[in-house]
Amino acid sequence: MTRNPLTDVSITSPGEFETVLAAAVETAIEANVDVRGAWEFETCGSTHNWEIEIVELAKEFDDE
Repeated sequence: MTRNPLTDVSITSPGEFETVLAAAVETAIEANVDVRGAWEFETCGSTHNWEIEIVELAKEFDDE
């Protein structure tokens, strides 16, 4: 990926971060990417390395 898909997106709060993250996960799932598991990556332009783990949670049902 060479373009920056976040050029028109503001991320200045935890809520905005969660919104962007949810959109990325949903887009990947729609493209049949299995997002579950640990994802390690380096942040471009900085010295930070990260690991994000995505775990699918069981749905809660009001009937139970």
